[in-house]
Amino acid sequence: MPKNTQIIGKPNTLVNYVYRDASNHKYWGSFVVKGKLRLEQIEKHFFDTEFFVATEVGLKHLLTDSWNEDDHVLHSFGDFEPTNIEDTICTVEELVQRFENANIRGWFHSYDGHRQ
Repeated sequence: MPKNTQIIGKPNTLVNYVYRDASNHKYWGSFVVKGKLRLEQIEKHFFDTEFFVATEVGLKHLLTDSWNEDDHVLHSFGDFEPTNIEDTICTVEELVQRFENANIRGWFHSYDGHRQ
């Protein structure tokens, strides 16, 4: 599970996430949101208690290799780190709303069985 340390003076959150295929090959990515994100704000919207479909919430699918029988669309979070990085993709509130909307709509709403 992601750690969620908060450091005073660092207004944004660096979020690390991972794609892990059925053979346990891992591909890591990260993004920054404006504000202090806590796991508790989004975990209730996860698929199967820990997963999400990155493309359903406006994030990049992290698989960089060719798609094969071990692949799927599910990602999970690594850790959350307070940061001063100002190049953000959205606010915490907007990200939480994206997760809530994807959960309501269904995590596989746009998935057609192929890499997105």
